[in-house]
Formats: sequence, C-alpha cells, structure tokens
Amino acid sequence: MMFLRYAFRAFDRLGLLKRMVFELPLRLSGKRLLIPMVRGVGEGHLVSPEPFMDLLIAKLVPLFPGVFLDVGVNIGQTLIKVKCAFPDQEYVGFEPNATCVDYVRRLVGRNGLTSVRLVPAGLADRDGSASLVLPSGDADDSSATLLKDLREPGAGQREVTVDLITWTAAERAQPIGTLGVVKIDVEGSELFVLQQLEPRLRQDRPITIVEVLPTYEPPDPERAARNALIEAICQRCDLRIHRIHKKQDPLLPKRSLGSVFIPPALERCPAGAAGERRLKSWPRSVERYILAPGTR
Repeated sequence: MMFLRYAFRAFDRLGLLKRMVFELPLRLSGKRLLIPMVRGVGEGHLVSPEPFMDLLIAKLVPLFPGVFLDVGVNIGQTLIKVKCAFPDQEYVGFEPNATCVDYVRRLVGRNGLTSVRLVPAGLADRDGSASLVLPSGDADDSSATLLKDLREPGAGQREVTVDLITWTAAERAQPIGTLGVVKIDVEGSELFVLQQLEPRLRQDRPITIVEVLPTYEPPDPERAARNALIEAICQRCDLRIHRIHKKQDPLLPKRSLGSVFIPPALERCPAGAAGERRLKSWPRSVERYILAPGTR
C-alpha cells in the first residue's frame, strides 16, 4: 500500500494521473475487488482505508438490521466495506458530487454489487441546488462541503453546482425501508442531515456513525451553535453519544460523554487555518461519534 501511495504521488507530480484510466485489485474482508482509477478519481480507496470502520460495520450491521444509510458517499469507501462484509445488505447512499456518483456507479457495476441505491443529491433541508466547495480542487475531494465559510479558501479551491433533496422528496421518489445503521460524513452539514432524519431516528431506532467537526478554542460561534442543536436532537431522540476510538475497539468506552462535541483534546486548538493544520497531527477519531439508541 505504501508503494502505491508513492507511485500515485509520482504520477501526480508528472501530471499523468489525471490522464489515466485503469483498475487495481484490492482485497477487503477477504474479498477481491477491482478499484477503478479514473483520471485521478479513486485514489482514496488505496491511501485512506480507515480500518476501524471495518470493525464497526462488522459489529453493528448484524445488531441493527435494516437499510444501511450512507449520507456522504464520496467515492464509495464505506459502500465497499459494507458490501464485502455483507454482500446482500440493502444500501442507500446520498452523494451530491456528480463526479463521485459516476465513479461509484462504475465501481458498483464493475464489481457486480447488488441492492445499492444511489441518490445523486445532497440530503438537505430544502430541495433545489447549491454550490459544493471543493477545498483542494480535486474532482472527488473528500472534504467537499456545502458550507462556504467552513474553512479559509485555499489556492486550488473551486465550486461546482449540485442538487439538494429533502428526505420527504427522496422517499416520495422511492420509499426507503427501516433504517438499521446510518453513517453521516458531510463536512459541517451534519445538523441539517440529522434534522431531516429525526422522525426516522425516533421511529426506526438505528445506530448512527457521524463525523462532527470541532468548535476550536475559542469556540467558533456558528459551529458551537450547530453542535448544541445536534446534542438537542440526541436528547429528544434518546440517543447516547459515544466517542469512537480507532486505535482500539472503536465501540469502547461504552459510556455517554455528555457535551462531547467540544473534545478536551481540541480545546487549545486555535481557530482558522492554523487550527486546521494542528488538527492534521491529531487522530481523526476525535471527530467521530456513535449515536446509539437508548432502547430498541
């Protein structure tokens, strides 16, 4: 894997990667996959595997039967983990980036994955369109966000127009069954997604894996306000909040963390670009949480 990372960097520096279309084999959960590489799109499968997610999926899917809902599909990193572990698992994914949607459709077709529904839009509080910010400028940027002021603009940043859809409209187009496991990774828009899902969180009692961005110190007012509203949703839906530890069993410790969305390890992190740089040296696990139903 390290060799591939260096090879990709070399091809990228030579300007070759964005001209090439090829496939590479990848073994995941004992299954062999073919990973398309389409003009630079697809590299994330090889350089950012997030092994702690494999363990979460293996443990949680059998305990919480129902639809696996993936809000923020990107290039299908979670999709292939789910399908390698549970080939027949029903999967529904929301993804606004058209480049990523086209790529995932290719990935699904090339590997014969079944029971996969892709909604080519961002799950949001309104139907329509919006600008998706790509901070790195890469077509499949995993840090893409619908919030224009989430980060200070970088040199390569650009925007693309994407579709938005509400949960009601998505269900009107095609009903979505009982939710079992929900994964949310939407770079700052998690509040709006949880607001859309709140009735189903109450009704279906799924378990939710969510990335929540830190507020920094001193707290960013808008982020702090959004995170407070997320905690209010958790209280209304009787969801217990657990921080994910990716260097041990990610389901430990099994205790509620209270006001967890300002992690202690981040309290001294400055706001803005300097804070973003500091965060790169800390485990991403401090931003990931499990919202577990109190009763089921």
